[in-house]
Amino acid sequence: MTATPSTNQILTSAIETYRRYAGQPTLSDIESCRQDTNDDILHLTPYFSTMDLVKLEDLTYTRSFTYSLKNRHLLFTSNVTPINKNIVRRLASPDGKYLALVTKETKGEQELQYVQIWHDEHLVFGYEVNDAKVSPHGKILPKNDYGSFFEWSPDSRRLAFTAEEKRKPLKSYFTAEKLDEAGEPASLYRENWGEQMETFETSVVCVFDLDTKQVKLIENQPKDLYFGQCTWTTNSDELIFVAFHLQPYRLGLIYCENRSSTLFHCNWRQNEWKQLTEFDQICRLFPRHLPKTDHQFVYLQSDNNRAHKQCQRLILFNTQTKQEKILIDRIDNVEYTNINASPFTAEWDTQFKGLYLPLVLRCYSSDGRYLLIRSVSGSRNVLYVYDFTEQKLISIDSPLGVNTSVNGLAIFGHYIAVNIVDCRTPYRLYIFDLKTLNKTEKDKNGWQLIAQHEFREEEKNRIEWSLDRFFPDSENIPVESIYVHIGDAQAKRPLMVLVHGGPNSIVPLDYYIGVVAYVSLGYDVLIVNYRGSIGFGQKSIDKLLGNVSKTDVQDCHEAIRRCLDYTEPSRPVILIGGSHAGVIIGRLIGEYPNEYAVAVLRNPVMDLLHTYMTSDIPDWALAQTVNGDFDFETGRNRFSDTSFVTYLIERSSIRLLDQVKTPVLFQLGKKDRRVPYSVGLRYYECLKAKNIPTKLYVYDSNHALSEVPSASDCFVNTVLFIDEHLKLSA
Repeated sequence: MTATPSTNQILTSAIETYRRYAGQPTLSDIESCRQDTNDDILHLTPYFSTMDLVKLEDLTYTRSFTYSLKNRHLLFTSNVTPINKNIVRRLASPDGKYLALVTKETKGEQELQYVQIWHDEHLVFGYEVNDAKVSPHGKILPKNDYGSFFEWSPDSRRLAFTAEEKRKPLKSYFTAEKLDEAGEPASLYRENWGEQMETFETSVVCVFDLDTKQVKLIENQPKDLYFGQCTWTTNSDELIFVAFHLQPYRLGLIYCENRSSTLFHCNWRQNEWKQLTEFDQICRLFPRHLPKTDHQFVYLQSDNNRAHKQCQRLILFNTQTKQEKILIDRIDNVEYTNINASPFTAEWDTQFKGLYLPLVLRCYSSDGRYLLIRSVSGSRNVLYVYDFTEQKLISIDSPLGVNTSVNGLAIFGHYIAVNIVDCRTPYRLYIFDLKTLNKTEKDKNGWQLIAQHEFREEEKNRIEWSLDRFFPDSENIPVESIYVHIGDAQAKRPLMVLVHGGPNSIVPLDYYIGVVAYVSLGYDVLIVNYRGSIGFGQKSIDKLLGNVSKTDVQDCHEAIRRCLDYTEPSRPVILIGGSHAGVIIGRLIGEYPNEYAVAVLRNPVMDLLHTYMTSDIPDWALAQTVNGDFDFETGRNRFSDTSFVTYLIERSSIRLLDQVKTPVLFQLGKKDRRVPYSVGLRYYECLKAKNIPTKLYVYDSNHALSEVPSASDCFVNTVLFIDEHLKLSA
């Protein structure tokens, strides 16, 4: 594209707009929250994230807040404390007195790791991971919800963590002084857990004992299993683990909460391992031991029924009897009223629609009565607590009403740290006092605002959003879409439609840099959560199984038509999405070649057969196309089933390529293991051969394209590509 004054203006505007909104801080987690002994003063230290577009990197930092509970007044706010990029792990102990750090440092071609234990301002213990005299393990694994843990015991005296198995140096056969020193050849293939988990090859479980200042590798660990999650029991000698099979080979694990897993009990001092459950058609994740009750823990359970994300059950497990009790069951069907509402007149409903999100690390109140539960209800994040005394689920409703999402961070004592967000507010840090739940009427005084970040009042009030809900095929399974726009806009603005991947995921009401930036640049944004999305009960998830490129395509097309009819039918429509959204968008521009002005695809699934053969999750293609199970013995070798192969081709977006007229922008990651970039590359080549306007950008990134250099470049190139083909700057 030749640069002109108008395109330079668009470029400058895109850069400055993205810089503005990417620089807004978001609240990502909380490190500590402690109360003074008289319960009058609260000290909180949250983690915040933002982008540095000079260094092109993510920034994480902490700030400390001191809050008077008695006077409901913020007493002190510290300056930012940046978190060093070389920190691999960082965790404060439950009593707040200790801080465990794992840092990395590059010396020559070697990356070294150092472990430090701090008490107040004193370094009480430290060692280098490569020091064989102290360290029985290899590199400590980075944070990952499924493949690693780093967890203090409740008494703050021990730290359990996962690390790589110690290996001999990889020497050449021809340079080793002794043949038994050769180690494994560097070229030997080592299995890992796929997309974004390539470094997770082996795991050994270790415990650091603060009393003895020693690191112990727990012996007798079953070699055919991978231990990826843990929780301490009330006995500081014992832990509960989640284990995954390593044989016959591994499929991708991240975002796949349908992998068969089992639970183990371990006494780390005696090196005793006891399997608590069988490897069956159940996925067990996120165990959390009850703080005041021996031999009992909760975990989240889902069936291995093909969909990668499902509605879950909350299970109470007794380690002595091995008995399980369902505390919260799976929600299959959600009943709705007013299913014939006009476009964008739907109200945010508050009914419970099931469990879908992980349990946080600090999830219990100090008395053990309440368990913090985050979930999704339709297109909104919601918060609950489970009351063990009353044996019931209690909704913790936003003090700002249902037009916000409520994200629970942790429980400290009897206070929940909460982040309340919406489309125009990066964060609002609240605390909620659980003691107010005992009152007969809900008390909004239980909520106290600690800090918030909002835009200027005049800018904030211009951004509006509304909800649409409709029911295709006369079924009681909804499609929801969020329409984000400028309230007082006079001119006709292009409609940008965001289609999520997954497909068993959700784009809830939240603050998104891209959405706010696109709205600021002159677009209205429609976010579509089609059938198959989480947050609407298991029946909605199951609806898409075997119906890929049918119901999802139908849902998105109808959601777009409803929005256009509600606003301005003649305005141009831009489609944006990645991963599974490639199936949907590719079919939309093939089936309706004259209705969509531009398509932007990020690591898209354009060819289901190609994806089945090359993805780290071939079971996804089987589940979504024919609602079939993956069999390791058959694996990807199903070519003798010609009807299956034919069906994959028939349902692929590339099947309709001859009908496509829409200009298409591709953004692909070279390191993508989920949808290898060759899938999008082949489609791009076919478009070029047909002289369809197209452009391809390739990044040194993975499936998410979430690193700052990739994400920022994708945004600007998207704006330029749209302007080139819609001539918005003319």
